[in-house]
Amino acid sequence: MVDFLDKALRLVERALEWLVALLVAALLIIVASTFIDRHFVTLPMAAPDAYARVILVWLTFIGFALAVKGGLNIRVDLIDARLPAKARRALEYIFDVVMLALTVMLGVNGWRLVVIGNDQERLGTMMSEAWPSAALFFSCIILVLFLMLRIALRFSGRELPRHMPLEVE
Repeated sequence: MVDFLDKALRLVERALEWLVALLVAALLIIVASTFIDRHFVTLPMAAPDAYARVILVWLTFIGFALAVKGGLNIRVDLIDARLPAKARRALEYIFDVVMLALTVMLGVNGWRLVVIGNDQERLGTMMSEAWPSAALFFSCIILVLFLMLRIALRFSGRELPRHMPLEVE
């Protein structure tokens, strides 16, 4: 069972990394086309900055989900560092469960934003306002998956791979 969870986690993480790479490439193309449109040739895209904003929203939410998976989410560990290992582990469970509950709540409300935004057009684009809201909803699904995997792995006595610090202390 644990091997299945590890493989599923690697598969989801790899897919998200490819999605981030594609979004960055699309953002690069859109920004470059804006430069070309302003200085050289008029291109048929009406509002490239609106597309760039939506891509940045998607990158932000997917990046946050990947940061949570890697243990890089913002957390003040002023007290944690001074706690015994058992108390620190219990605090990590509590933190994960609370974060899971908040993410589910945010995802439910995010879905409402997608439904409402589906009927609203983004000016100058072929997209609806549901696209930026869909980034929130999608990242909540990914966060729930990562948090549930992290909780399941902790119950089995394992941990998700953590981020390694860049500098040696």
